[in-house]
Amino acid sequence: MTASSDTVIPAAPSAADIDVVRAVFGAFASGDLAALTDLLRPDATWHHHNDDRLGGVHCGSDAIIAYLTESALLTAGTLQAAPESVMADGEGHVAIQVRLTASRPDGRSMDCPQVLLATVEGSRVRAIDQFVGDPAAVAAFWA
Repeated sequence: MTASSDTVIPAAPSAADIDVVRAVFGAFASGDLAALTDLLRPDATWHHHNDDRLGGVHCGSDAIIAYLTESALLTAGTLQAAPESVMADGEGHVAIQVRLTASRPDGRSMDCPQVLLATVEGSRVRAIDQFVGDPAAVAAFWA
C-alpha cells in the first residue's frame, strides 16, 4: 500500500519515544533550557543513582533543570552526554547508553559510560533513571 503525498503516517511509538529522548540530549547540548523544559512533564523526576553531591531524585522540571545547570556550571560548560545507543519498547520506555565526558576547572576529568532509562508519555519525559558505570570515580569527580 502506498501513501499519497498528503497522507501523514504516524511514527511508530518506539520511534516517537526515541525522538523525544534525542531532543532532550540535543536541547542540553545546545544549552536550550526552554526547549529542555518543554520536553519534561512539570512533575517529571530524574533519579541520579549515585552517592555524590548531585545524587538523588530531582522532582519536577525546575529541579531537573537546576540539576543539569549545576552539572554544566561545575564543569565550566565542558559536560557532554553523547548517546551511543538508544532502544525503545514502544510502550514509553527508552534505554540510552551514554558516554559522559567532562572536566573540572581544577583539572579533574571524567569519561564514564552510563545508562539512562527514560519513561516517555506523549511527547514529554515523565522520568529518567541515571546509572553510572564507575560510582566511585563519578563521586570523586563531583566532590
